Amino acid sequence: MQSAISHQIAVLEGLVGERLIERSRGTRPLALTEAGEVLLTHSSGILARIRAAQADIASLAGGSSGTLTVGTFPTVSTRILPPLLRHFADATPDVEVILREEATDNALLELVALGELDLTFADLPVPDGPFETFELVSDPYVLLVPRAWPLADRCEPVSAEELEELPLIGQTERRPRVEAALRTAGLQPRFVFRSDVGRTVQALVAVGLGAAILPRLAIEPDEGTVALELDDSLRIERRMIGAAWLRDRTHRAAAARFVEVARGFCAAIQI
Repeated sequence: MQSAISHQIAVLEGLVGERLIERSRGTRPLALTEAGEVLLTHSSGILARIRAAQADIASLAGGSSGTLTVGTFPTVSTRILPPLLRHFADATPDVEVILREEATDNALLELVALGELDLTFADLPVPDGPFETFELVSDPYVLLVPRAWPLADRCEPVSAEELEELPLIGQTERRPRVEAALRTAGLQPRFVFRSDVGRTVQALVAVGLGAAILPRLAIEPDEGTVALELDDSLRIERRMIGAAWLRDRTHRAAAARFVEVARGFCAAIQI
């Protein structure tokens, strides 16, 4: 057994071209060299890519059948995914979709990079990385206000001057995009609370603690809030929701079919 392990270590050292183990005599335990420590940090990613390669190879025999692992986050999970999965199941009944949900898409993109997810939904543009992305749906920002506020009864878009007078509930995740647009419009917004949990933001608005600037798809229908259009002068760039997968991975027909169905479904969404 010991000779087999020694042989495997020697093969690995030959592949990387560096000594990985500090070999010592006596009872002192073996230790990793600096190169060994570096390789160890990559080990989970290497194993994940090997598993992804095994899955791709196995799928050659199964064609479009098998399982498809998809990453998702709350906006997509509640507003887009349920009817989309119904469409996909009708089009590809022999594929089982396994969902992985996280609060934001950052963790999901890491799992795609490691080969642990076939693809994920994501806010575009994604950070630099080994990804190929596909635009799915453009989501405008609106102003969510308490239904009890007089402002909730208006039909015209909310102006920059009106917005500057309101207490706002902000989000840290989307802060740069929203607040940069407000500053460009010459506003100094007053934020009284912040949360990246959409339901929390909406609940705070519903009880009258402030208004919130949110993507329309992030808003759950309820009786305590009203979504109002924002004046074009605010120029808040629309949120683009898309899909991302690993650029250099061999993708199964099921993954390509999922993106195709998602594109067709999202093109029909009226926002």
